[in-house]
Amino acid sequence: MKTWSVWGLLLCAGATQAEGTKEPVLFPATARITLDAEGVPQAVQASARLPVPVREAVEARVKQWRFEPAMVDGVARPGITHVRLQACAIPQSDGGLRVGMDYQGNGPGYANDAVRLPRLPYPPAAMRSGAQAEIDLNVLIGEDGLATVQSMKATRGSVKDFKAVLEAWVAVMRYVPEEVDGRRIATRMRIPVAFSFEERSARRERQTAAARTRECMAAAGQPENPTDPVALDSPFRPRETG
Repeated sequence: MKTWSVWGLLLCAGATQAEGTKEPVLFPATARITLDAEGVPQAVQASARLPVPVREAVEARVKQWRFEPAMVDGVARPGITHVRLQACAIPQSDGGLRVGMDYQGNGPGYANDAVRLPRLPYPPAAMRSGAQAEIDLNVLIGEDGLATVQSMKATRGSVKDFKAVLEAWVAVMRYVPEEVDGRRIATRMRIPVAFSFEERSARRERQTAAARTRECMAAAGQPENPTDPVALDSPFRPRETG
């Protein structure tokens, strides 16, 4: 049986550990789900950017999940949605991987098999002035997969120092829309973003702490990524994601 070097997984996940490490690795994963009219997955396709054993593990787990079906005129319809997961791989002594994962959300998928949003830069002027903010960004993912800003609301700090960079960020986002009964649909998304000088180091500390827990099952309790999108009106609501 062919084994997958943990180095390949780390490259895929964007991590920097050396080959041969036995430390758990936390990383994002995505999958496209074809659902029948009862919300039962009929086909699951994990991102092609993930290593083969990780894709197989993701697909096997997601096939066990169940969703509320999309309703059109009171009738349940089949469709397609996309899920985001927090995953964890533990290298084994035989060269294989033990993979755990947890549901993070569903809605439109990232285009080009991406597993995360594009990098959000910190505006140089805001950095020089020491400006920080937490902002709820509401966007509409159209039937063409393009994202447009609907609103920005600061929960801490001010929008004005970050408005231009957020608009430019949304403009480069590309999605694969959800489908209901063979037709693409538009979906509203909420993306909470944080501009903070302490955010990156704090996140690394959380990931390091989670990776040390037994079998990395802390992936199930990992704090939500500040830029994890939340679908506000996806017709497919998860029922069982254990």
